Amino acid sequence: MVPAREQERNALQGDFGEAWLEVVAAGSGLLHGRPATLDLQKADVQLFLRGVEQGTYNPAVLVQVKTTVDLRRSASGDYHYDLDIETYDVLRRADHSIRRILAVIGLSRDGENVRLHADGTLLVGHGAWVSLEGCSASDNAKTQVVRLPAVNTLDRQGLLLMLRTHGVRRSTPVPDVDAWGPR
Repeated sequence: MVPAREQERNALQGDFGEAWLEVVAAGSGLLHGRPATLDLQKADVQLFLRGVEQGTYNPAVLVQVKTTVDLRRSASGDYHYDLDIETYDVLRRADHSIRRILAVIGLSRDGENVRLHADGTLLVGHGAWVSLEGCSASDNAKTQVVRLPAVNTLDRQGLLLMLRTHGVRRSTPVPDVDAWGPR
C-alpha cells in the first residue's frame, strides 16, 4: 500500500506535468483542455491545431501525461519510461476515434520545478512524446518499457509535429469481405 504522503506527492507531480503541457501548448498558440472530468480514458489533455491541416479541420489528439523523476535517457538521446500495463494497453489500441499520445515529463529529484528569473518564469523539466498505436501486446504483468524519441520534443515544434502526424484524419480500416462469395 502506498503511504498517503507519497500518493499526494504523486498526484501533485502529475498535476504539474499536465499543467506544464498546457502552458507549452498555450504558449505555442494551440488550443488545449481537459477531455473529461474523470481520467477514465487514459487521456489527461486534449490538444487542437486550429485551421485545416492535411484536409482535417482542427486536428486533435488526446495526450496521456506521465510525470516522473525517474525518466531515463539512453546514449542515443532517446528517453525510456516504465509505463503501467493498463495504460500501455489503452494507448496501443488502433481504434480510438481521437488518437492517443503518451507524453512523459521528467522532473528533477530536488523538487525545483519552477525558477523565477528577472526576465520570466522557467518551468524546469524535459521529456518527449510517442504514439504507441499499433504496438504489440506485452508479456509483462506490471510495466512495459517505452522508448520516447528525443526528436519528439514537448515544445512548439514537437507539438505541431504531434498534431500534424497523429491529429489528422486517417483512412478507416475496411474488413476483408468477399461480396461475391458464398453466403
